Amino acid sequence: MSQSIKNLTIGVSGMGEQFWVSVGKTKHFYLSALIQAGAQLVNLDQENAPNEQLDLLLNFSGNRLWQDDYKNGPPRIMALHGGATLDTHFLQAHLPKLRACDGIIVNCQSDIDVIKAICPKLQPHIIFLPLPVSEVFWQAPEKSLAKTQLDISPSTWVLGHVARLLPQKNLHRFLQYIKDLKTAFPEQPIKAIVIGNYWVDYPVMPYMTEQYPDYIQSLLKLYELEDIVTFSAGNLSEQVLATSIAAMDVLIHPTNSLDENFGYIAIEAMAAGTPVLGCRYGGLKDTVIDSKTGKLMPTWITQGGIRFNYQSGLAWLSEVLNNNTQRGELSKQCKAHASQYYRYGHFVSRLESGLLRCLGLHKQGITTPIAHHVPIINDSQCLLPHVPLGFENYSGVAHYYVSHTLEQRTPITSKVVAVDHIQQGQWTIVNDPCWPAEKKLSDEQLQILDELTTPIELSRFNHTAQDIIWQLLNEGFVVFA
Repeated sequence: MSQSIKNLTIGVSGMGEQFWVSVGKTKHFYLSALIQAGAQLVNLDQENAPNEQLDLLLNFSGNRLWQDDYKNGPPRIMALHGGATLDTHFLQAHLPKLRACDGIIVNCQSDIDVIKAICPKLQPHIIFLPLPVSEVFWQAPEKSLAKTQLDISPSTWVLGHVARLLPQKNLHRFLQYIKDLKTAFPEQPIKAIVIGNYWVDYPVMPYMTEQYPDYIQSLLKLYELEDIVTFSAGNLSEQVLATSIAAMDVLIHPTNSLDENFGYIAIEAMAAGTPVLGCRYGGLKDTVIDSKTGKLMPTWITQGGIRFNYQSGLAWLSEVLNNNTQRGELSKQCKAHASQYYRYGHFVSRLESGLLRCLGLHKQGITTPIAHHVPIINDSQCLLPHVPLGFENYSGVAHYYVSHTLEQRTPITSKVVAVDHIQQGQWTIVNDPCWPAEKKLSDEQLQILDELTTPIELSRFNHTAQDIIWQLLNEGFVVFA
């Protein structure tokens, strides 16, 4: 078998203009890698090349190569991006059309788990392809110099949040961290940098998306952070973005975004020497190394959405920000980790070897159809408001992206605490624009919530109270602290 894709003719589809900035960035890496490796590309969206003239087919985005017209031709390699993996109805309908010689490109272990769950007996060849980041981020200035360039004192704690400004990205929880740090260390200068744009008509789980900008403004006033937090639009040049990230002592990325199957920003931060505080969810479970390049907070599924262990993140921030030696070591480890796994050359090598593996399987006649599949079932109960694309459409697949489960009633930590909530008549509503779960709770449940205003050891409660607490944990009104 050839050891290179040089001179192979590859039919590509879905390589046009991309709606998502991150997917557009990924497309650039794909095209650059294929051309650099010497492959001959045929744009199937513009030309109708016969299958016999093509060695491989690559579907970057869209549905074209998922169609039956291509099932008997050369190997098909299908790239999955975050939203595509979440659309399990689509995957359940189309994965069985593939063969054992066809390939699926994924960016995280959670994606692999989803594919294996849908196709437990036989899968297409799974190509695990971590994505690279621009060399600009390795060339970012040293942290104190970056702070100076942004007119920030080197002794100031700089915390950053870079994301689409949606409830699912948890900007409001970032502001809560800033508020809690300010309260705990009142004499310490703190600066918070937020980079991104609001997306008020985002269609997935839009519980409070339209109201989110006003909600954030109200938090800034309530927390008295208006002089601490600065906002920048998300269209910064790579050089400016790299300098901004390099100036951060920690990038806080507590995302609950369902499509976070990779997350460029975590790699960009580590390449610039900035550790990451994030949720142990999706792609971050693979990219951030807990206690070495940052901190990952446990996540789990409830009937009221995803929950995470906020307090573990606050404890880690307090420790790291007060220890210059530890921050310096984290920064070194971040750069080393990002350089080892997320350089462009590493990406090119893995992409090429994945394509060649599919070609080799096809030449060996390993063309058995996948055929058998098992549907992923969504949870039957959801306590979130009814919206067209609510969590009840994604809860089944989300179980593969979180880090923990509550099913066996095994405590994640020893302490529990009530989530912030409000009462509206008989309804108890979680005060969180990302997961505003609502339910009419019993008097016993409300009494427990009143007792859990601060973290308390679960073992301190009797068996009856523990049963109530576990029910509240499963419903999302209590979390592990």
